[in-house]
Amino acid sequence: MIGAGLVVLVQVSVPLPVGLDLGRIFFWTAIALALAALPVRLPGGIVAHTTTAPLIAAVFDSLLPNPFALVWVALIGTVELRDLRRQLPLWGTAYNRFAYVLSAYASYLAVQASNAAIRPDDPLGIIAQIVLAGIAFSFVNMLLAVSLASVRTSTPFARVWSLSIANVLSGLVALVPLGWLMAEIAMKVGLWAAAMFMVPLYLARFAFSKYAETRELFFGTVSALSQAIDAKDGFTRGHADRVSRIAGAIARELNVPERQIEQIELAGLLHDIGKIGVEDRILMKPQRLEADEQELMRRHPIYGASILEPSAALRPLVPIVLHHHENYDGSGYPEGLKGEEIPIGARIMIVADAYEAMTSDRIYRKAIGHDNAMEQLNKHKGRQFDPKVVRALEQVVSSKGSAAFEMSDLPPINYETLAELRRRLAREPMVRDAHAG
Repeated sequence: MIGAGLVVLVQVSVPLPVGLDLGRIFFWTAIALALAALPVRLPGGIVAHTTTAPLIAAVFDSLLPNPFALVWVALIGTVELRDLRRQLPLWGTAYNRFAYVLSAYASYLAVQASNAAIRPDDPLGIIAQIVLAGIAFSFVNMLLAVSLASVRTSTPFARVWSLSIANVLSGLVALVPLGWLMAEIAMKVGLWAAAMFMVPLYLARFAFSKYAETRELFFGTVSALSQAIDAKDGFTRGHADRVSRIAGAIARELNVPERQIEQIELAGLLHDIGKIGVEDRILMKPQRLEADEQELMRRHPIYGASILEPSAALRPLVPIVLHHHENYDGSGYPEGLKGEEIPIGARIMIVADAYEAMTSDRIYRKAIGHDNAMEQLNKHKGRQFDPKVVRALEQVVSSKGSAAFEMSDLPPINYETLAELRRRLAREPMVRDAHAG
């Protein structure tokens, strides 16, 4: 890719074009540099800018000696502060710069190829040309950016796309007609008027940053809820996180769409949120539950679904949380669904939940290990578990190893101390806040 960018750079620069307008080239380069200094880091390892607009403007600015000017504006104008601070390796800086060079050049070629088919003063033809230029630029730019992030983070291409690009695509596409309008204003009114577009471009960047912040806040809130559930149970710390990881890996092995995988992973974090509504005497009982206590415990999926239902963002998780204890043969709860009637996310969740429970230590028993856990899953597949989900888990573990689901950042649990703490809490009366209303 870097080699292709170098070839394009040399091809358009040798020999130098006649009639260079350094002031105009400097203007578009300065606009691009100002926007490149305000990056937004999106989930998935992608850094977004609003530099698309001045680059598209340079494509359509007929007063520029293109493609020479355009390519150099793309090379120099997209330099970021992290490049100057050497926060990226040299090859990473070169990759990013030439990715913009190739994107801008592809857009220029699209415009040149369509010029002959555009009649003068044909608004529909102009719109079509803007669309072609935007498609060429965006396709090359996003393909190169997402591919690098996918390789660098060892994350599937579709997942990086879903995390980083899918939710801001409309905003990125909107920069293309804005860039064309900047070029028209610059040619017909003056460069000073085009500089006023920095205001809407900054607002676009602000919208991207708010999306990233909102998403981070959302996932932080979900994580906090998950930890609150674990803290209430006490004996299963990290359980929800591991279930989420296992469920996501299984879903990916089954080629579930990436957006649905994200929902399954979120549901993994919150699948036991209904335990908040279960009495502590039942939830923390170290012995086997009585029949009436089991019936009360079996209500936690219903409680969980009712907690998530009012939130529009969490509502897609409701079917998974509600049905994650449904057995494949219809003997589960709360509704006794059977086979394909059970949502795929719930069928994945029950396998991930069971596997995690069997391969993790508990206060009342030690982990039975991967081999024994898989033996149990295979023994009960077709009855409790979906056979294809069990096979997918086997394939995931055989390729990645069961250690891929561990949380190495958590210190080991001292179960003896935890059990003593639970016994003390059970003996001592609750001290209420004297200021509570």
